[in-house]
Amino acid sequence: MNMFSLELQSPAIPKSSGAYILQMDLKHPQTLRVGRLGEFTFPAGAYLYVGSALGPGGLEARLGRHLRGNGHCHWHIDWLRQIVPVRGYFYLETTEPIECSWSQYLIEQPQAGIPVPGFGASDCRTKGKSCPAHLVWFKSGINVSRIRDHLPGIRESQVEYQEFTSNFQPEVGDLE
Repeated sequence: MNMFSLELQSPAIPKSSGAYILQMDLKHPQTLRVGRLGEFTFPAGAYLYVGSALGPGGLEARLGRHLRGNGHCHWHIDWLRQIVPVRGYFYLETTEPIECSWSQYLIEQPQAGIPVPGFGASDCRTKGKSCPAHLVWFKSGINVSRIRDHLPGIRESQVEYQEFTSNFQPEVGDLE
């Protein structure tokens, strides 16, 4: 189990299909190998990772796995979860594949950046083209309400948000 795993003490996550966003903060730049993508330096700041849970187990299984941070590294986010804890998450119950529109919306926000081209988007195809990434970085943090209120294709009241109250953030030396 990784040092950033969370016990699921948050409200019950539904077993239905859906889309989700993981909210993470990194206090110090970190260099990390991300599977076959290669080695990258992740700058300090806020990160949002957009994913979908359309398969068996739905949101409960996928979000649960990401929040626990355990298991072998299968998805790009699994590599990042080794060094960055989840601070909170958004989710929407849906059977529609909306993760691409969500990630594209986030990328278009002021001060948004793409720390690793292609991260989380290797199987993504939107109208014949790939998303630049499903991981978005913000140097100055994020506005949770703005994101929740303006995600494309939904009404604000449909998106659930859970934030963890722990202030634990690892220092660089804690990662060795």
